[in-house]
Amino acid sequence: MQNSTSLPSTLRFGVFELDPRAGELRKKGMKIRLQGQPIDILVMLLERPGETVTREELQEKLWPADTFVDFEQGLNNAMKRLRAALDDDAESPHFIETLPRHGYRFIGSVIGSDQTRAAEAEATRGAGALVRLLGFGAMAVLAVAALIVGLNVRGWRDRLFMRSPKPQIQALAVLPLTNLSGDPEQEYFADGMTESLILELGKIRTPRVISRQSVMQYKSSKKSLREIAGELKVDAVLEGTVIRSGDRVRVTIHLSQALPERQLWAEEYNRSIRDALSLQGEIARAITDEIKVKLTPEERTLLAASRSVNPEAQDEYLQGLYFDPGSIVSERDSQRAIAHFKRAIEKDPTFAPAYAELAMAYFWLGNPQLGGPSSRETIPQAKAAVAKALELDPSLTRAHLALGLILLFPGWNWSGAENQYRIALNLNPSCADCHFMYGVLLAGLGRNDEAIAETNQAIELNPLSAGYRNWLAAIALFSRQYDLCMKLTENLGDEFPYSMGVCYAQKKMYPEAIASLEKGLGRTGRYTADLGTLALVYGLAGRKSETKKIIGELKERSRHHYVFPSVFAYAYLGLGDKDQALTYLEQAYEEQDPALFFLKVDPFLDPLRSEPRFQALMRRVNFPQ
Repeated sequence: MQNSTSLPSTLRFGVFELDPRAGELRKKGMKIRLQGQPIDILVMLLERPGETVTREELQEKLWPADTFVDFEQGLNNAMKRLRAALDDDAESPHFIETLPRHGYRFIGSVIGSDQTRAAEAEATRGAGALVRLLGFGAMAVLAVAALIVGLNVRGWRDRLFMRSPKPQIQALAVLPLTNLSGDPEQEYFADGMTESLILELGKIRTPRVISRQSVMQYKSSKKSLREIAGELKVDAVLEGTVIRSGDRVRVTIHLSQALPERQLWAEEYNRSIRDALSLQGEIARAITDEIKVKLTPEERTLLAASRSVNPEAQDEYLQGLYFDPGSIVSERDSQRAIAHFKRAIEKDPTFAPAYAELAMAYFWLGNPQLGGPSSRETIPQAKAAVAKALELDPSLTRAHLALGLILLFPGWNWSGAENQYRIALNLNPSCADCHFMYGVLLAGLGRNDEAIAETNQAIELNPLSAGYRNWLAAIALFSRQYDLCMKLTENLGDEFPYSMGVCYAQKKMYPEAIASLEKGLGRTGRYTADLGTLALVYGLAGRKSETKKIIGELKERSRHHYVFPSVFAYAYLGLGDKDQALTYLEQAYEEQDPALFFLKVDPFLDPLRSEPRFQALMRRVNFPQ
């Protein structure tokens, strides 16, 4: 910062004013938190409006030789932050013009600079007579105003001197942080920092924080802030950049209101790489202070919790998140994520988030949709990981979510799972996955109205998720509202042919059902679970030879890869062979097949409900009465 005593106390331009000595920038009286090189650059430009400030001058004045990022990168980053604070555009600037490869020039009108002081003095002399002429009338007006203010007539004193209220931010989106490290290999690091910040902010009940799945769709987007805010239905957007160099990380953040569009807050953080994840809590606390959110004691405690992390462990953890978004992915990506989380734990055995994500990855690996290993293999490993995560950190939202998923296998502890989802949502009300999985649980129990409510909350937090909206169609299917099921699926376009197929099947529109299911298999690469459903619908349509052909394919596949018993149960229902279907469902119970989750509500199983073996199986699955 310049310290020359020749600097004026205030430099004004447009709706902005800068106190160069204090390094404070205000817009319409509201302080903008801009510090470091961007403020220093602005001071140099404002002191010499209309003149070129060269890149060499900036480098000599502001970038010492021992800075940990190179000058070009640092200058570009600082100018980007400065222009964002001023709502200026490099292509059509109002304030700062770029002279390529040479420097920058301030092109706006500045009040308070050397060039304007003489003009101001002349204007003051010329206006003196007019001021004296109007002085007597002005004094009379001021006397009346003083009386009104002194008596606070009709609250005018409060209105006149009330500070501008802080904006009411009800919903917030954290856009993907931009990787400015100059290394595409570091993309996982920026994405991981984004997710960590979303998780931290989600611990606060207000504002609602949009989920990672929706915001990642705006990575490198050219859409305006207003467009993004409108699509996500948020009041404000948090943006920023990440630069990682050696054992240091620099994060710049700015918070902008969408309507009217204005920057509310900006800050830069320079930290050791060990503190990269704990930095997110510091940023979250700063944001709550800025928008005047009243935190509960529990929320303050959660945001205050922080610890340093072994940099190598942190790296492995963030790479694991890159391959595993915490839900159903490919078997290959699940295995890669598991390998990264395991290595993170090896580097730091006390790193609780790595255990929580390892548990989640193991759970999804043992899922019929992937056709991966049996859940009998994966669930014990998931249980061990989640137990360790909660031992290390009982306040970890993702650990409670994982435990909610895992508690059903074996033992089918429905009430325990529900309790874990509630704990997770209490810790992080903005956890879209928590609302969604709680909605799935409620649907499996036949509590459809509650399931719809939780799913709609998940959609609010992840508004771009077609998968969440598709789940509303599944709830309609389970409640036997087949016309509604078809309508909801049609509203999603051509994205979920499998869902459309099962809706058609329940309406006995078998040609349409088969066409949709075959189309779905063409996209998924013949998932085993989807094959079982297609075999069933072939049979219902009277095409039993196709059903038998799929059963043969499944048996051949099972010689080399695990096939969940429930897949065979659905296929044999297509042949009308209830005995074989029940045998496979009983085997599914022994092998902890997650498909039994929908035993109570799936309409395809209605032909079996009067069978004593099916009723006995329902009791073993422990559905609440």
